[in-house]
Amino acid sequence: MITTLIATVALSIDMTPLERAIWKVETNCRTGEIWGDNHTSAGAFQIGKPYFTDSKIKGNWPDAVFDLDTSVLCFRAYMDRYAKPHRIPEGMTKAEAMARMHNGGPAALRATGNKKQNLDLYWSKVQKALKEQIK
Repeated sequence: MITTLIATVALSIDMTPLERAIWKVETNCRTGEIWGDNHTSAGAFQIGKPYFTDSKIKGNWPDAVFDLDTSVLCFRAYMDRYAKPHRIPEGMTKAEAMARMHNGGPAALRATGNKKQNLDLYWSKVQKALKEQIK
């Protein structure tokens, strides 16, 4: 029953495979009032207030991102702003760049040390979720 409900919600907003994978990694495809990172991120995509503000989506954080449609629109607006071809390192796919920026902000593509290791792990989880969609 729950699986059917999640699939129906996901299909109603026509998410990309990358968006579905990030949703899976962030909240295991849950929706509603979900908090993370000591109440600094919220909603299905675990969006923080600075991310929400940068996206320029209308509404108030966190209430707006508790809505799945708004979370997806916020993700898309944020990526439209930051996932520009000139920012993406040679050899990195746009999907990887977007996943890394979603998790680590606009500077994620230049991360080093522990931050880069954490982003590498996050990208591995997103890749796994992408592959699971193909099965």
